[in-house]
Amino acid sequence: MSLQDRTAIVTGASSGIGRGVADRLAEAGANVVVADVRREPKQIEHYEREDDRPTDEMLPDEHGVEARYVETDVSDEDAVAALVEATVETFGGLDVLVNNAGIQVLESTAEMTREQWQRVIDVNLTGTFLLSKHAIPHLTASDQGRIVNVSSVNAYIGGAGAPYSASKAGIVNLTRDLALELAEDEVTVNTVLPGVIQTPMQNQNDEATRERQAEKTPLPRVGEPRDVANAVRFFASEDAEWITGAELLVDGGYSIGGY
Repeated sequence: MSLQDRTAIVTGASSGIGRGVADRLAEAGANVVVADVRREPKQIEHYEREDDRPTDEMLPDEHGVEARYVETDVSDEDAVAALVEATVETFGGLDVLVNNAGIQVLESTAEMTREQWQRVIDVNLTGTFLLSKHAIPHLTASDQGRIVNVSSVNAYIGGAGAPYSASKAGIVNLTRDLALELAEDEVTVNTVLPGVIQTPMQNQNDEATRERQAEKTPLPRVGEPRDVANAVRFFASEDAEWITGAELLVDGGYSIGGY
């Protein structure tokens, strides 16, 4: 599944799933633009620590590709436009967009503020729309244009907070619509839906919650960023050239388990 000489943007790539995705794409030969609000990787309190190197430093060292960090708030359209412009100026085009950036607010609906709700929707769902919008002209010019959106099992099941679940469900249907819209241009658009993954987002959960999540995962471990990254790399590759509008659960069976 070579991506040699391809150029990819991965949002939220300084830490967690996005960092794992950037690493897998670089391993396959892609040059990667790391888009995030911070350059330094966040650390996971309850699992093995991340490498301290920023992703854009790690990738050239480990895989010999080119990488660049661009500070980006995906909810800010001007920042998104600047990110895509910088990518094309640096690498001459864009082949793969991975919409991974996401946030979560663990608050009950009754106590959540409108600002909290809106911020999650703006980053998770509107950010996916904005990146896709500005990337499309360049992806259609590529001979292997790919969009891979990162949703969540919470697109199907509750328990992660109202705006998070709503935004992740919205990503699934946005993917389908984009897949139809871009099919004529041979740009594929697919979604991966992670379950419980060892990322800094898990820092919000207490020990009882982490234990409960592990118990609900039928396979005998919770996920790691590489598990999601392998699925993203597949969708980005030539092996998936006739797959579009698809949803791939990467959850160790979490979504099919009994509750």
